[in-house]
Amino acid sequence: MFSRTLRSSFTPISRSIPHSAPSSLLARPQIPRNIHTSIRRSAKYERFPSGYSPSPGPNGGGGTDIWQYFKRRLGGDRAVWVYGIGVGGGGIYYVTHLERVPETGRLRFMDVDEAQERELGRQTQLQTLNEYSRAVLPPNHPTTKRVRAVATRIIESSGLGRVKSGGEMGAVEGKVPNFGGGEDIGEILFGGGEAGKDAREGKETEWEVYVIDDKKTKNAFVLPGGKIFVFTGILPVSANDDGLATVLGHEVAHQVARHPAERMSSMKVLFALGFLFESLGLDVGITRLLLTFMLQLPNSRKNESEADFIGLRLMSKACFDPNESTKMWQRMSESEKGRGLPTDFLSTHPANEKRIKQLEKWMPDALSIRAASPCGDTSSYYSGFMDSLNPTSPYSKSIW
Repeated sequence: MFSRTLRSSFTPISRSIPHSAPSSLLARPQIPRNIHTSIRRSAKYERFPSGYSPSPGPNGGGGTDIWQYFKRRLGGDRAVWVYGIGVGGGGIYYVTHLERVPETGRLRFMDVDEAQERELGRQTQLQTLNEYSRAVLPPNHPTTKRVRAVATRIIESSGLGRVKSGGEMGAVEGKVPNFGGGEDIGEILFGGGEAGKDAREGKETEWEVYVIDDKKTKNAFVLPGGKIFVFTGILPVSANDDGLATVLGHEVAHQVARHPAERMSSMKVLFALGFLFESLGLDVGITRLLLTFMLQLPNSRKNESEADFIGLRLMSKACFDPNESTKMWQRMSESEKGRGLPTDFLSTHPANEKRIKQLEKWMPDALSIRAASPCGDTSSYYSGFMDSLNPTSPYSKSIW
């Protein structure tokens, strides 16, 4: 019984295996395989549809393809309507906020009021004073007094307000802002701070002069609300009162033309355009690069040239010699020793050579303004007389 059972159970197995099958097949284990019912697909970045051509082909598919692509990118017909309404509303908002610069007639976009601008200046003033607290010269320092005298002539001769005297310059109270967010950003956006309140009440601008003892920094700037900061490193380059008037006139001109508020407004436009281009599938890096070189840098250089023009007129009306402006920029070029870019395409400022040519072009008008001012030639004789009495000028390098 045992032998029959064994033989009957073994016989079917032997019959199922062909005699020609190799021995390796008998010993190889059978590996189960997964069955796929769909084609495998890998992620692919598609900038434009495959085979897209901007010109319509025989079937007229070029323009249709790109329209379908953009519609797919935006999310369908409903999204296209939403984006269209948004773009149209933004265009209307942009056009209704265009204005001309009173001094030059240039057309620009402006949607920041003076209260917002002044509040930004106040918070930046607190931050700057906190950063250079140990380097700010006292109000009664000889250099501070001379810088203040030059600034006073420029500001008061054009009726731009009054400059605080040294005795009025007390400690500036306020919380150092944190521009990362919170109530500081809210005060800037809505102009709800102390400076914004003064602007809304129409108070006269009270200018303040601060001199920072930093010989390595060749810079000066004026914040909204009349906060003037001058670094001692710019004084050897300015060389004299007329040269310093060139620097201060340029910086004051930025505030006269409200360039800081214009930059705040243009940043909103850049952000909106960047968001739109990225929504259409354009590369983020390329979009920002194009906006920088096509809009941001040219506008910045345009503001700088405009400040040169207005500043030249301001210093001439204040009885300073406008001829010194070209000499000052020549000294600036020499002090940079070839570190400046040969072209201004990659810079926020025009090249010094270009600025000198522009100033020479505007010089006849500046000389006419100076001749029509009540000072005449008296101021140049007075400056020479004072320099002869005080040969050790605060602008000489030896004093530092």
